[in-house]
Amino acid sequence: MAIVTAPPARPRQAAAAAPAGRSALGTQQRRLYWVFLLPALAVYLALFIAPAVVGVYVSFQRWRGTGDEMKPVGFDNYRRLWSDDVFRTAFTNTLQIVVLCGIGIFTLAFAITVLLRQARARRTLRTLLFFPHIVSPIAIGVALGLLLAPEGLVNSTLRAVGLDAAAANWLNPDNIFRTIMVGIVWVTTGFYVILLMAGVDRIPPYYYEESELAGANEFQKFWHVTLPMTWDVVSVAAVLWVISSVKIFEFIYAFSGTGDAPPVSSRTLTIQQFLVSTGGRNPSYELGYACAMGVVMVVLILLLVTLLRRVMRRDPIQF
Repeated sequence: MAIVTAPPARPRQAAAAAPAGRSALGTQQRRLYWVFLLPALAVYLALFIAPAVVGVYVSFQRWRGTGDEMKPVGFDNYRRLWSDDVFRTAFTNTLQIVVLCGIGIFTLAFAITVLLRQARARRTLRTLLFFPHIVSPIAIGVALGLLLAPEGLVNSTLRAVGLDAAAANWLNPDNIFRTIMVGIVWVTTGFYVILLMAGVDRIPPYYYEESELAGANEFQKFWHVTLPMTWDVVSVAAVLWVISSVKIFEFIYAFSGTGDAPPVSSRTLTIQQFLVSTGGRNPSYELGYACAMGVVMVVLILLLVTLLRRVMRRDPIQF
């Protein structure tokens, strides 16, 4: 008859020491976590949160900067915004850039991505498409402004080949904003091509092979395979575009400034805020009014991003 012996009882001190050791290790890890987190958090608070809070406070003041006393005006700066024709033009132009340029950029980016998916020299082509994005926006704005000047290279070339009717004053107040939007699409599309291609490259090839066996054409493969499987990338890229498009400044100012303040027809919220706050060549230094514009910009970005996230919400596809 076999005798079964019970395992020796674990000493109480050892059993109590294990949780105590894990607790001490957890406390040490938490302390180490805060040691690394606090410096970054302090920088973030000092450089981002504190200026934002000060900006909101100043937006309720009438203030011309250093040496001038702040005078509380309540919501007068905000009420003034909607009675300001120049601000309304800048606000409308900003929304047009967000929506119309966004549609143009993503349409072109998807079309180029589909074409490059099977291209042999795809790496070279991607580099060429991305090149305008890595060049200084000021340099591109100045160069395009010179090329599209009334006697610039574009109009001179059109006249030389007999297309005088196509030559136009691209920089006059009636045409300049449409020209700016075309320039923004050209400069920015390459960046979003790279993002979308990163999403396309992770799609297993057999999905396309099965769709080809089913008789799908290129558009059907894009609609039923590429778009659904890159939807998470598309949604992130759309949010990035909304945030960056509201803040576009250098390209527009360099393209349309030409030494003076840009014409009203080409101004966006960032341009108008800059002119009101620092004045450019015509100082006005209405910092309280400019801060009110900045608050409106932040609210606009939050509203657009929230709306976009709700519209583009979709369950991710696992593959």
